[in-house]
Amino acid sequence: MNRNELFEKLMRLERNVGQLTQDMTELKDLAVELVEENVALQVENDNLKRLMDKGEASSEHNDEKSHSKHIKTPSPSKDNLAMLYREGFHICKGELFGKHRQGEDCLLCLNVLSD
Repeated sequence: MNRNELFEKLMRLERNVGQLTQDMTELKDLAVELVEENVALQVENDNLKRLMDKGEASSEHNDEKSHSKHIKTPSPSKDNLAMLYREGFHICKGELFGKHRQGEDCLLCLNVLSD
């Protein structure tokens, strides 16, 4: 094998490795996007289930609730948001919602949890 063939093979290999790296980056970005969408859909699904259960329960216990004291307890949706935040996702309003926080704290998210 002469030098030209060797350099051609090395250049071909370098192009292939570059293409593999680009493909891997695109797949990784797509996987992160899908995971974020999946988490958002799971939260939405859980909230809808709770609303449906709450609607059924409120119609059955309407009289009991009118006589009981109102004690402020954390809502299940706030618990879900806190869980998502601990798992590393943004819970603040806007375009960041559901995106991965990359390990950094977000003051907007913390404000949502404190309300």
